[in-house]
Amino acid sequence: MRVSHTTYVEFPAALPLVRATLLDPASLAQICGTQRSGSCWRFEGDLYVLHSQDLGLRLSWQAQPLVAQVPTIHVELQLQDATISTHALIQVVVERPGGAQPFAAHTLRRRIGRWLQGCVRRIEPLLAERRTATLMLTPALELAEAVPVGGASSYRDEQPRRPLVERSNDWADELAMRFPQTVTHFRAMDALDHLERVVRLERGWQRILAGAYDETCHTVDAALNNKLPQYDLIYAGGGLGLLHAALMAQRYGRRILLFDRSEVGCAHREWNISRRELSALVELGLVNWQDLDTVIMREYRDGVVRFYNSPQSDVAARDLWLPEVLNVALDANALLRLMRRKLEAAGAVVLSGRAFRQVRAAEAPGYIEVEVENTATHAREVYSAHLLMDGMGSTSPLALLRHAGHPFAGVCPTVGTVAEGFVQGSAPDELDSSLGDILLSVADAQHGEQLMWEGFPGRSDELTVYLFYYSTIDAQRAARGYSLLDLFEQYFTLLPTYKRPGPDFRHLKPVYGYIPARHSLRRAEAPLLRGVLPVGDAAAQQSPLTFCGFGSHVRNLERTAHLLNFTLDKGLLEPGDLQQINAFQANVSLNWVFSRFMQPWGRPHDVNRLQNLFLEVLNELGVDLATRFFQDRMRWSDYHRGFWRATPLPVDSSRLVACAGATRDAAMGRRLSAF
Repeated sequence: MRVSHTTYVEFPAALPLVRATLLDPASLAQICGTQRSGSCWRFEGDLYVLHSQDLGLRLSWQAQPLVAQVPTIHVELQLQDATISTHALIQVVVERPGGAQPFAAHTLRRRIGRWLQGCVRRIEPLLAERRTATLMLTPALELAEAVPVGGASSYRDEQPRRPLVERSNDWADELAMRFPQTVTHFRAMDALDHLERVVRLERGWQRILAGAYDETCHTVDAALNNKLPQYDLIYAGGGLGLLHAALMAQRYGRRILLFDRSEVGCAHREWNISRRELSALVELGLVNWQDLDTVIMREYRDGVVRFYNSPQSDVAARDLWLPEVLNVALDANALLRLMRRKLEAAGAVVLSGRAFRQVRAAEAPGYIEVEVENTATHAREVYSAHLLMDGMGSTSPLALLRHAGHPFAGVCPTVGTVAEGFVQGSAPDELDSSLGDILLSVADAQHGEQLMWEGFPGRSDELTVYLFYYSTIDAQRAARGYSLLDLFEQYFTLLPTYKRPGPDFRHLKPVYGYIPARHSLRRAEAPLLRGVLPVGDAAAQQSPLTFCGFGSHVRNLERTAHLLNFTLDKGLLEPGDLQQINAFQANVSLNWVFSRFMQPWGRPHDVNRLQNLFLEVLNELGVDLATRFFQDRMRWSDYHRGFWRATPLPVDSSRLVACAGATRDAAMGRRLSAF
């Protein structure tokens, strides 16, 4: 009886390390669950003579039994270099003396499958022991001023600080031992201050995952009742909230104070949007097209969504072209500076270098006091208003306090650079500045994650490149970590597999951050803090597909501003009254379920295979529906059409269930019902 079993797996290490481990007899015995007995190998109580063959990318072993009635085993691995990891097509053939018996072949094939799963589990710790790029914070990085959760804001709202960099670079030298490419490139960009910020972000994120939050950042005090405020609204954070503040001051004449711990009007990434979505700012009277011409870096003729054409997949790759999705590249700094000028022209007070410390709310609605620290003098300042608008990002201390004990649904660790000097041309790995890469993969899963790329051309031959992956937040995944330093090292290694650098290539500045998402079936899954209304990313309504809150914020700007002005006019400032003022979209919540299938759940090519099937459906349903999907504007009829079109496709439902799990299937049903 001859039984064959084939599988496709990922080994989380580079090809040379995988080959060396597999060709080492001691490691091979440990991987296979065998013991050496002189020149023989003992497996499941039987003795074998092992014959191996090394043909570079093809390794094979023939296990010949010493006893005639024992099966012969042949194992062959076809290795594929995935740069930072190794993919392997494994075939096991077992020849057992005697004829086939009912169900015997099926039973043996299942045994082989379980044995292979055990082999993969056993090789992973062996590879991990041999890898040196493991984050170990050295004493030089044990910073006394490491990110305090109570005072941290999102990476978009904070400027890196320089004190450690100015004192010594010893910490960077030590970090370079584990992340050599990352430190080298950050030094070349004169961005060691940003590298220090990355370290701080990692430390702060670990505290957030541990459930830490500052209980003192918000208090309620009856002694503040019946006081008259200085302002109508105080905005904490100069990111997306700056657009909202400018509209409230310019259109509705509200008395505004806005502060930020860094310079108001600075961003740490660029923004992309469609011209149709951007026109909302013009229709609101906030800006005109002449204003926007100064902040539009480039408008693309088309954009593409593309997933890797895996050699192990039975589904061909199918590009999806979307000319009106994220096709306008904005200079985020220029846009925020424009909004700052509009805000100041409307009479608002703008304070840079002010770090949030605490908000105190009256028991009666309509009065809050905000305490901030002047980062230059360390003096404390207090300002009052009817409401505090929390624009400090998804990791705002107020957002963390509000959701105490309720972790984010997911996170998208993101790194990249603005770079110039890529090889120009029309090939997928060349730069065509008239095209935007909306969402791409260029390989199967690597290091257990399906890595995604985005690329948005800017001015001249500049390209803003992002590398990221989607991940849920759970104990098992958190134990592996969400290291930005690891991801940066992968980015600098893998960048040529996405776009080819030319002879004059150079990185200009880094982009990075943890972009958390908390998607609910309801407008507010946790009660609002008294006197505080989240705005922008602090409201945690980022798109689960692009993990960007900019488009959602702009689309909902008119509605949220109008409702806020109404509540101020009517004095409806209880937390329950303010619940409706957010950018909540039920279809965003449902899209979060879909993004779960962008995370590996079985074989390395499962994500690419499934997404290529999905792109086939979207291509057949038309560009209008696909555009609505990627802009979080899907209608119930769109989902209905997509579901029934996808039903006949060759999808292994058992694998989808394994990916989503029974609880997530139920969650999808609830989200469909809510939508």
